Amino acid sequence: MSFPSPPPHGPAPGKAAAYAQDPHPQPAYPQAPVPYAHVPPRPAPVIDGRDLRPGTRWYWIGGLTIPIGVLVALVVFLGLLFSATAEPELIAEFQGGDSATFQVEEGQEGHWGMYVEGDANRYACELDTPSGPGSGNDNLDTAPYSYSGMAYDSWRLTAELSTPEPGEYELRCDDLHSGTYGIGTLEQVASAETKLITGVLFLVILGPLSVIAGVVVLVVTGARRSSHRARLVQEWMRRAGTPQGPPAEPSPGHGPPVGGSPGGPQH
Repeated sequence: MSFPSPPPHGPAPGKAAAYAQDPHPQPAYPQAPVPYAHVPPRPAPVIDGRDLRPGTRWYWIGGLTIPIGVLVALVVFLGLLFSATAEPELIAEFQGGDSATFQVEEGQEGHWGMYVEGDANRYACELDTPSGPGSGNDNLDTAPYSYSGMAYDSWRLTAELSTPEPGEYELRCDDLHSGTYGIGTLEQVASAETKLITGVLFLVILGPLSVIAGVVVLVVTGARRSSHRARLVQEWMRRAGTPQGPPAEPSPGHGPPVGGSPGGPQH
């Protein structure tokens, strides 16, 4: 039994579905591009530096805090250093092998000290009191304060003169130790150590603190001005911003009428 042959120019039965699909479908009607309103970019706001807070004077304050603090610390240190190591005020001065007398007034007991310069030595001296001549170093007590000048050859406090009563005293020193001997008050050197410690504290504390304080002021000022600038920019953008409208309607003549069909009006 024979079956009719397919048409010579028709598609094969298995390929009918493939030919039925259009690989490049075309729109049912031409579509015009939808125009949108062009919004130009907003210009960047210009913020006047004089409007920023805190003011620029804080930059000057922070910048000047550093050198002024360091300079003050250095001046105080040098002033206390020179005061603590200054030449003592002497009421008598003599060489080894000689002597000197001085008067102790009422209320000046324990007020005087013996200073030496160069190779002078306290053990070469004796102190005669109003009550009688001294014997050895009996009337030479240990110095209550530590004091020395800027160098070895400057004046050094070596003993406190025992002056328990008013009257005339005589300090005698032999020539076994060459050098210069002097008699002066203890008041000037009483605070020498305190002055030195205070000066060092000023230098090592006030100097770094002034640097830290100045840097903190500069950093905080810069951060706060930057934050204030950003806040002003945001406020300007809110004031200058306008709401975006809906997209523009297509131009007349493009596209089908509203409610129509691609094939035209239906009857």
